[in-house]
Amino acid sequence: MNIQRMRAGFTLVETLLFFGILSIMSGTIVAVYIATQEARIRQRSVAELEQTGTSLLEGMTKNIRRAEKILAPATNATGSILTLQMSGNSEYPTIFARNAEGNFVNVQKTSTSALLTSRVTISNIVFRNVADANVAYSFDLTITIPTVVPTPYTRTFGATVTLFPDDQSEAGGCITCTAPVCTSHQYIWYHCDNGTCEQSDTAIAC
Repeated sequence: MNIQRMRAGFTLVETLLFFGILSIMSGTIVAVYIATQEARIRQRSVAELEQTGTSLLEGMTKNIRRAEKILAPATNATGSILTLQMSGNSEYPTIFARNAEGNFVNVQKTSTSALLTSRVTISNIVFRNVADANVAYSFDLTITIPTVVPTPYTRTFGATVTLFPDDQSEAGGCITCTAPVCTSHQYIWYHCDNGTCEQSDTAIAC
């Protein structure tokens, strides 16, 4: 007499149910992982922007406090370019402005230094020359957070700084130089060499 043994196994419904649950669990794990990574990327990007903004404020404040005079903008006026008369010839003039490439630069005499990395952009730059040798300024910094869907993050920075001049009125060694001027959308300024004011061969869009 033949006895047929029953074999243990999974039915089609059980197999489909297993793979359904597995796919749901895998999807949940992947979603949690992606969310965690995006949170870390966002934190790093925000921290980078905060550090950049703080560094800009500190550097600009230090230069403004050492300035002898505000050349631009005029008293009680506002502008997107700040020009300072410094006592040292190597620093006259000191300029903070956005260049044609969109970077924020610091010009000292004929030397130009970029103050931002390619990841951070600046906009809405406003300098106000307040009476009694005060400068109020503000700007927006933006960084694009490289998540699955790139997201821009913007923060406004600003400060008010008082000049503490050393009572050295000479313009970097010259008695007087022509005031900086915006001509044909080019900001032109002069520096002092061997007691003579010379026009800079560098220009900034204005």
